[in-house]
Amino acid sequence: MRWFKSPAKINRFLHIKAKLASGYHEIVTVFEKIAFFDHVGIELRRDGKSDTKISCPDWLTSGPDNLVYQAVQKFREAAMMDFSVHVELKKHIPAGAGLGGGSSNCGTTLRAVNSMLGEPLSIEALMLLARSIGADCPFFVSDWTFALGTGTGATLEKISLDANWYMLVLPDFAVNTGWAYQNFKLTIKGDETIFEPRKVQACYEWKNDLEGPVCERYPVISRIKSCLLDSGAKTALMSGSGSTVFGVFETMQQALDAVEGVRRDTGYRCLVTKTLDKD
Repeated sequence: MRWFKSPAKINRFLHIKAKLASGYHEIVTVFEKIAFFDHVGIELRRDGKSDTKISCPDWLTSGPDNLVYQAVQKFREAAMMDFSVHVELKKHIPAGAGLGGGSSNCGTTLRAVNSMLGEPLSIEALMLLARSIGADCPFFVSDWTFALGTGTGATLEKISLDANWYMLVLPDFAVNTGWAYQNFKLTIKGDETIFEPRKVQACYEWKNDLEGPVCERYPVISRIKSCLLDSGAKTALMSGSGSTVFGVFETMQQALDAVEGVRRDTGYRCLVTKTLDKD
């Protein structure tokens, strides 16, 4: 079995522009991979069969609803290849945390299977497959550290931003992404009617429109943000639809020095990480 790192992401920026007829939302977001990983193990056999086995924690489905299962099935169809595969997921990234764990496992699996089979599909083809599975999945097929996501978040453009050190605060509850978007109150006025994605790069700001509905239902998110700021973070933001909140620090030592106090004041797990380095 070969093992592959499957990184988490944060959203430095998430602006909701409109609700689409499909029920999805048009957004502008900035994705960033961070050095916090699940591990994906893959054993693959060219035996002319199409067996798929997923080994994962009990709280995660191992059947067709699993994004990794879907990735394998769609890869077989696109590449027109039969093979048996056993995928083992060692999970560290929490579910419902706004860190993209499932999407990352999906994208990592697509790239890994493609590599193990001699790269029958291009990266562009893999990204199209990923897009059909989930809006965040194409970012994890790319080898980019940062990307500007538009449309539903699946239309990507590589961008460059400064690296940071982060403290992640991981509450012991999950937030349903669909619920968060459904409860966002979109107001069409002022900046929202003229917002241009390029201004994210030209005039960068930390922002997450989903903090409104999530903090209303889970006020502890706001308290965690305040705690991080009081501990010396330059800024603090909820990632994606939550529940993870991250604080931005100048150095690793500043983040490490703040961990004990934040953990004591919030009661939640805290970890220090950074922007993912290029291999």
